[in-house]
Amino acid sequence: MHPQHHPTSAAQRRQSLRRALLGAALLATAYAPQASAERPAISVRDPWIRLLPAGLPASAYMRLDNHSSRPVTLVNADSPGHYSSVALHRTVKMGAISTMKAVDRVVIPAHGHLRLAPGGYHIMLLNAKHPVEPGQQLPITLRFADGSRVTARFLVRKAGDGPQPQAPSRPRTDTPFAD
Repeated sequence: MHPQHHPTSAAQRRQSLRRALLGAALLATAYAPQASAERPAISVRDPWIRLLPAGLPASAYMRLDNHSSRPVTLVNADSPGHYSSVALHRTVKMGAISTMKAVDRVVIPAHGHLRLAPGGYHIMLLNAKHPVEPGQQLPITLRFADGSRVTARFLVRKAGDGPQPQAPSRPRTDTPFAD
């Protein structure tokens, strides 16, 4: 006797193939790395460095855009090949006197931005390791609380050649507010 043979139609084979492909796609999605969802979607716009004369500290400015649905916290920056000390600062005005204060962190709101600009938040660059000249582009790496990093090239400008101070220079969403 011959084993019973059950012929399958082309339609049944296509249906089985569709089910197998759908199952494989679902498994691949379930086990795919989630790195892109875990990393902040930060972009750096208009990065520049204000160079002061006679070896005075320089300052780095930019706009940070957070495209993610979570706040992102900037905690540090470095430029190891160019400056031996890099720190987050904020200019605080008390009456007619402006002072700089070191800050531990700055939060960029979800779907918002933070402008680091003269008269507000900035990155202080101390002890240049070699002469820095206007027109150079220097890398600065921004470090975030979740361990991620973003490196951007900052255009060096001499004092007076950069954009005018822009307020506000604190974290914000697209809703404007007055200082």
